Amino acid sequence: MEVDEEVCLLWLLLKKKKRKRRYWVHPILRDRLVHGQFVTLYPKLRMYDDKFFDYLRMSIKSFDELIELIRQDISCSETHLRPSVSPEEKLVITLRYLGTGCSFGELSYNYRLGKSTITGIVREVCKSLWNKLVNIVMPEATEDIWKTIARDFERYANFPNCIGAIDGKHIRVIKPVDSGSLYHNYKHYFSIVLLALCDPTIALLMLILGLMAKQ
Repeated sequence: MEVDEEVCLLWLLLKKKKRKRRYWVHPILRDRLVHGQFVTLYPKLRMYDDKFFDYLRMSIKSFDELIELIRQDISCSETHLRPSVSPEEKLVITLRYLGTGCSFGELSYNYRLGKSTITGIVREVCKSLWNKLVNIVMPEATEDIWKTIARDFERYANFPNCIGAIDGKHIRVIKPVDSGSLYHNYKHYFSIVLLALCDPTIALLMLILGLMAKQ
């Protein structure tokens, strides 16, 4: 048998074995606008400031300011095939992922969206947040900025001559290919270590959140 014939035969066999797609949109995902967590829970959360803060780790005012900042970047056009995901829902999904560390699979079931769609949303929103906030949150350092930070640390935390607080957190990851035990940590799962540096305002906020979580 010639090589070309073997290739054609193999292609035909693979084509026969390929499973046909049962649904264009799975019935569970089709109910997103009725049973999705954004539709059922988000409007009610906006009625209670404390519950909204507990769910999204920020106030309603901060959320509204943030969504207006990135709305244009993450908006999609409506199509006849399926309704688009609103900017508000995209930001809620991303904040839940960043705030809780839950998997894309869990978010997929909660918000009735495909797993690949959830993945794309998180990447899109994070990219927009970085582009819009990097110059606001991380301006070029000057001597006056250092002095202000040091003064606030002494005022809020009683730490003189301090210009930043740093801490680490294990971010769970899927084991990279051929990485051996490089990403395996003492907690017995795979992760990379995030080192975060913050100013006195963020440090004070994290302290308050930590105290609230213990209550």
